[in-house]
Amino acid sequence: MEEELRCFICKEFYREPVLLPCGHALCRICAVGLQNHIHESDNASAATTDYQEADKASVSSETDSGVVCGSRPNSYAGAPVSSAYTSVTFSITCPICNKQVYLDDNGAEGLPPFRVMRTIVERFGGISISPPAEEACQMCEGERRAAIVRCEQCSVRYCASCRDAWHPTRGPLAQHELRALGTTCIDHGSTPVLYCNTCLLPICQSCHSERHSTHETQQLSSAARSHKTELSQTLHQLSEEAKAMTEYIQLVKGSGEKINESCEELEAQIDQACSEITRAVERRRDELIRAARHTRSQAVTNMRSLTSQAAQKLREATALLHFSIEALKESDHAAFLQVGRILSARAQETASGLRSSLDAPPAPSALTLDIEPVLRTVNTMNFIECIPPEKEMKTSAPGAPEMAVEACAARGCSCTLAWRAPAAPRAVRGYVLELDDGLGGPFREVYCGRETVCTIDGLHYASLYSARVKAFNGAGEGPYSEVIGLQTSPVAWFTWDARCASAEGGLAIGSEGLVARASGWQPRVALADQPLARGLHYWRLRIDNYDGDADPAFGIARADVARDKMLGSDALGWAMYIDGSRSWFVHGGAHGGRAAGGIASGSTVGVLLDLTRGTLRFTVDDRPQGDIAFTGLRGAFYPAVSLNRGVAVTLQPGLPPPPDLLSDGLGSD
Repeated sequence: MEEELRCFICKEFYREPVLLPCGHALCRICAVGLQNHIHESDNASAATTDYQEADKASVSSETDSGVVCGSRPNSYAGAPVSSAYTSVTFSITCPICNKQVYLDDNGAEGLPPFRVMRTIVERFGGISISPPAEEACQMCEGERRAAIVRCEQCSVRYCASCRDAWHPTRGPLAQHELRALGTTCIDHGSTPVLYCNTCLLPICQSCHSERHSTHETQQLSSAARSHKTELSQTLHQLSEEAKAMTEYIQLVKGSGEKINESCEELEAQIDQACSEITRAVERRRDELIRAARHTRSQAVTNMRSLTSQAAQKLREATALLHFSIEALKESDHAAFLQVGRILSARAQETASGLRSSLDAPPAPSALTLDIEPVLRTVNTMNFIECIPPEKEMKTSAPGAPEMAVEACAARGCSCTLAWRAPAAPRAVRGYVLELDDGLGGPFREVYCGRETVCTIDGLHYASLYSARVKAFNGAGEGPYSEVIGLQTSPVAWFTWDARCASAEGGLAIGSEGLVARASGWQPRVALADQPLARGLHYWRLRIDNYDGDADPAFGIARADVARDKMLGSDALGWAMYIDGSRSWFVHGGAHGGRAAGGIASGSTVGVLLDLTRGTLRFTVDDRPQGDIAFTGLRGAFYPAVSLNRGVAVTLQPGLPPPPDLLSDGLGSD
C-alpha cells in the first residue's frame, strides 16, 4: 500500500495532499510546481473547447475516485454555472494519466484537500501532516493541529485539546454550540445532508432548494453506505484477482527453476551429441584413410606389374636388337640372306607392337574428399521442439504424408519435391525426405526439417530418381509416402563458369555464358558451370576466331585442373590439341594419337563423353578425328577448353551425337 501513499512527483509520503479532478493525488507544493499559467491569447480557446471537456472529465473522474470533495470547489474552472468563472488562468497536466485540468485564479492552491489520503498517511505512514489553514485549529500554539469542532458563537475552530481547554463541559461556555467539522458546502457553508444521484454530488438543503429540486436525491448516509457496499464488492473481486496474480508469480518463479534445469540438461545433450558426431567423424576419417591407402597400394601394385611387363618386353626387344646387330656382321652373304628377311620381319613386328601392347601409365589419383554435405548438415543443425512426456503418452506417430505430384518437377540436373502434411489430429515435428542414386539403389536422406517443399541440386543427367518422405514427432516416425519418380534431363545443358573469367589472364566469358575468348599468349582454361558424372554427352565448340598461331585444346577436366596451362598438361585434364593441319591427344603432358586434319575460323570441334563406357572421342565438323582418345574415365568431369592468342569459341551444349559415331559401336553400348 505504500505506493499509494507516496507522491508521484517527490516520491515522499503525501504532505498536505490535494485531489485532482481525475482522481489522482499530489502534494500541494508539487501541484503548484506543475501548474502552467495560461496567457490571455490562449484564454478564449481554452474556455470554449477544452474547457467544457475538462469539466466533464473532472466531474466523472472525481466521482469515480470514491472521494467526496465538496459540491463545487472554486478552483475547478469547469463549465461555468455562474458569472464568477468566466476565465481560465492556470492548467495542470496530471503526471499519472496525462489529463489536462483548467483552474481559475486560485490555481493549485484552490484544489480541495484530500482528507482521506491525509488520514491514511497519518495512520499508516507514522507521520503527522499539517492541515491547511482553513482546517487548522485557531488556538494552537506552535505546530498546528487539525480542528475537529467549530464554536458557532465564538466562530473559532478548535482541536481536541483546545476544545477541552477553552470550552469545558461546565461553566458559562458549556452552553455554546460546538459543530463537528467535516465536508461543508462551499456555497452555503452548511453540512451536506443529501446526495444528488443526477449530479453525483453531496448537497445541502439550500443547494437542493436552489439547483437540485428536480433531481433524484437520497440521504447522504444512505448513499455512503451504498457506495461503500459497491466498493467492498469491487475490492473483493480485486482481492481475488490479486490472489490469482500471486499464484501466477509463484508459477513463473517455478518455471524459472525448471528453465534452468532444462537448459542444463540441454547443454549436456548438446555436448553428448557433438561428442557422438566427433566420434563418427573420426571413425569415418579412419575408414577413408584406409581406403586411400588401399587405393595407393593397388596403384603401386599395378605400377610394378606394368614395369615388370615393360621390362620383359624391353629385354626381348634388346635381345633381338643385339642378335640382329651380330647378324649384320656376317660376311657370308648367302648365310645372311638366309635369315635377313626373317630378322627384318621380326624387328618390324616387335617395333610396331612394342608400344601398342602397353597400357597407359597410371595417373595420380584425382579424387578429392566431398565434405560439402557434411558441412551443410552441421551448419543447419538446430533445435526442435520436444513434446512433453505427458503428451507423448497420449499421442502416436503421424501418418504418411501425401506427395503433391502436381508440384513436383525435374529441370536439368535439379528436382523439386512437395508433399502435404498427414491428416490430423496427430502432431508433426518434421519430415525426412529420401532419394535413391538414380540407378535403383538404396535410399539416402537428403532433407530433414519442417518445410513441405525441397529442391535438390547436383543430380545426374539422364537418370530416373525415386523419392519418398515420412513424418515424425516425439512418439516416433510414421510410414513412408508413396514413391514418386523424377526423370532428369536426358542431355546436359551447361555454360562456361563465369568465375573462370580473368581480366589479368585475358580470359573473358560473355554472351550468356556461351562464348569464351582469350587475348593473352599464356593459355587459359575455362570450365563449365556443372560437372558430368553419368550418361552419354555430346557438345560442340564453334571456332569464332582463329589465326593459325594459337594453341587451342578441347576436352574435359577435373575441378582442380591447372588454369594457366594448356588443357592436358597435367594429370587432371584430357584434351585434343589441334592446329590448322593436325591434332594430338594430350593427358598428363604426354602427346599421342596424331591425326591429320585441322581447324579454321567457322569450324566446329565436337566432344563425345560416354561415361557408361568411360571413353572420350573428338570430332571436327561432326566427322571423327582419330580413334577413341581416352578410356577408363570414371567420376565427375567438367567440359573444358584452353585458349590463347585471340581464339574465341561458342559453346553448343546438349546436342545429339553424330550417327556415324554411334553406328561404329564406339560411342555407346
